[in-house]
Amino acid sequence: MKLGRHQKFNGVDYECRLCERHFASRGSIYAHCRYTSQHEWCERCRRVFVSERAKNDHLRYSRRHNICWNCPDRKDFETAKDLKNHLSECHHYCHPCKRAHNSARELQDHDVAVHHLCVKCGQYFQNENNLRMHQQTHLPRDMECFGCFQTFKSFSGMLIHLESGTCQSGTDKERIDDLFCEWDQGWKYKLDDDEGEGLIFLCPECDQDFSRLSALYQHAEDVPRCSHLTEEGGCLDELRVFIERRI
Repeated sequence: MKLGRHQKFNGVDYECRLCERHFASRGSIYAHCRYTSQHEWCERCRRVFVSERAKNDHLRYSRRHNICWNCPDRKDFETAKDLKNHLSECHHYCHPCKRAHNSARELQDHDVAVHHLCVKCGQYFQNENNLRMHQQTHLPRDMECFGCFQTFKSFSGMLIHLESGTCQSGTDKERIDDLFCEWDQGWKYKLDDDEGEGLIFLCPECDQDFSRLSALYQHAEDVPRCSHLTEEGGCLDELRVFIERRI
């Protein structure tokens, strides 16, 4: 290992330029630099620094060092991988954000809010909507069809089944459309179809239109802005109750 810029070998002895002292061997000058209070020493690199600030700058930016600045003792790891594992295990560290957290739960909350983490399977998503759509795959199939004994993860899934005409009850899309028209609030949430191709259903929150009632419900289930429509007291929840009573 080469001598640092504050150390010199003149062919006979070793000199500490900061202290202007001479030593008979490399080991002697290293021992001096290691224990003197006149300057700072880096054991791994065998380099001396004029101040603590200069040494800290070296530790922070040198590729030979992997310092945990969250630890009081500034632990220096052999490899960057060792440091990364330490940060994850001991400091609940978010590496993309370069931010430590006080607990695993705090890190999880951060990952959910910022990085769209699915806590059930550990996958990350590009945006909140993609996460919400994915989370539906984890829903239990506990919604029983109004017309038979098949179960579904969502009401929109049940409506797709009913509209397809495969339900044992004989319900099909025409029957679902008729029930919508029978509902006393239905006129508020449909558009006139000038081409005569059937009902056009309207989302009352964002004015997006759909050719199937199941598509309207799927939209409301997936889009945060419109999800309140399917909650208790919402117009789509009231329609769901109406359909249940008529099938």
